[in-house]
Amino acid sequence: MQSIDRIFVAMALAWLVIGMVFGFWMGASGNTEKYVTAHVAMLLPGFTTFAVYGFIYRLWPALKQAGLARAQLWIAALAQLGMVAGSFQFIASGSIAIIAPASAAAIVAAVMMGWMFWKGSAEA
Repeated sequence: MQSIDRIFVAMALAWLVIGMVFGFWMGASGNTEKYVTAHVAMLLPGFTTFAVYGFIYRLWPALKQAGLARAQLWIAALAQLGMVAGSFQFIASGSIAIIAPASAAAIVAAVMMGWMFWKGSAEA
């Protein structure tokens, strides 16, 4: 998947804008404490982690050819959506029914990236 680096960086920038707009709303509405979990879920795994994934794929282009690359992209993207939705569910009800499996999926995506990097950089 040749453009996986650009896809990750584009998703990172999208989450950055969404998180910043949400943070602006939080400040303007005075709901800074109530929604901080959702705000963090947007910016840390959304912006920061996706940007790092994109940069890794860009700096080590051979990783784009790894069989796990496409699966890692989809797992990470779906996990991110689940973590944001799950954080709102947690705020509303205290339930971790969505955020727990989404967080586990994010860990799987990170382990996949680590595996591809370890294996790919060792072969290079």
